[in-house]
Amino acid sequence: MMKKCRKTVFAVIILLFLLVLAACGGDREGIRIALDIEDKNRYDELFDHFTAATGIKISATYGEDIGKLVGTKDEPDVIKTSTVVILSMKDSLIDLTPYMQKHAVNAGDYIDSVIDALTIDGKVYALPTSINTSLLYYNRALFDKAADELRAAFGLSPADDVYPKADWTHDDFRKAGVLLSEFTVNDKNERVYTQLGAETQMNWWGEWLVYLYQYGGTFYKPGSGNRVSALDSSEAYQAAEFYVKKSMGNVNEKFAPNAAEAVSGFSFLNGNVAMIFGGHMGDWHSYNVLGLDWGIQVLPTPAGKSDARGGEISADAFGISVRSKKPEEAFLFLKELAGETGAEYMYKSGKIGALKNMREIIAGLPAAGYANIDIDVVFQAIEKAVVLPREKDFSKVCRELVMTELYKLLITGRGAETDIGLVLNRIKTNVDNYYRDLYG
Repeated sequence: MMKKCRKTVFAVIILLFLLVLAACGGDREGIRIALDIEDKNRYDELFDHFTAATGIKISATYGEDIGKLVGTKDEPDVIKTSTVVILSMKDSLIDLTPYMQKHAVNAGDYIDSVIDALTIDGKVYALPTSINTSLLYYNRALFDKAADELRAAFGLSPADDVYPKADWTHDDFRKAGVLLSEFTVNDKNERVYTQLGAETQMNWWGEWLVYLYQYGGTFYKPGSGNRVSALDSSEAYQAAEFYVKKSMGNVNEKFAPNAAEAVSGFSFLNGNVAMIFGGHMGDWHSYNVLGLDWGIQVLPTPAGKSDARGGEISADAFGISVRSKKPEEAFLFLKELAGETGAEYMYKSGKIGALKNMREIIAGLPAAGYANIDIDVVFQAIEKAVVLPREKDFSKVCRELVMTELYKLLITGRGAETDIGLVLNRIKTNVDNYYRDLYG
């Protein structure tokens, strides 16, 4: 009798154990992916399409810090990365090259600069899904409002539109920006702006760094292994001078907010700023939701440098965790996500894939709310765009050591700086010391 009871108890324990395993593992059936909060619902149709075709379920979390998930029981199978941070994340990702060979995924189908940035020592660690490249954004309504002044300033006929042109120089950008800026003068003889010609990007390098490259400068000294700053060059000074004057200059130079104005509500999204030099293609959806009448053009370049390169190209990308128990299934999904099917679904939300034939794919799709956008401009910009330096701390260095110092040139009063050369030399010293402390 005792033995029978023990057997019964043991059987119950085993049954409970299996039930617990099933309960714990139930939410891990299929493939897990972590996405940004703004991607919520964007991929649902693609998930359903993939599950219907393969029987493999896709579950997603949104807005969670991937750094806190890696190495835990909640780590997703498919991990989001980018051309900017791939070097620092590669140890958490498997080499996709053998899976690409097995499933006929050709690296040559992707924009060369993008797939090259995701390839380290001949191994592809992630596949790109959507690109971001630097463009000039403009508010058509604000340009239309100033049409007479713009036509007079640029010598345009009544039949010509007044929007930015592909051959604009920085001087043209400034001329239009000043005309599109509106202000009153208070009792202290200070200009109080109510509208400005362009935004100022202060929290990241997407504007200032483009000027640096366009003027012929580099962030790192060539041959230094991306360890020594080149920001003491004359090109760096020219770039910083243009960046600063557009926010802090005299009445004929200023057409963008300084730091105080930037936090007081001046932005392209608010409709009181006419242009953005750079910015994110991921904001297209927001522009439409807000009802902005907007367009895009390639970036203006310095006078005499019409072929200047410098606009950034980057890409969101996804890899597979080294700890995934289902790398084969994960790659099947990744192939769809980074392929033509994924590109078609994501275009509905304003994301443009990194495939070389993306222009042809878009031509066969509904306008998806972007009928007023010249897609050819995007691909013209891509041809002149460059990838960021592949140095794992570049993003950190730019945000913490560069932009915090440049910010001081965009404020007045306590803590303000006015000597551009002094600030650039201090940045160079700080950057060089950072790498010296890390690597000797």
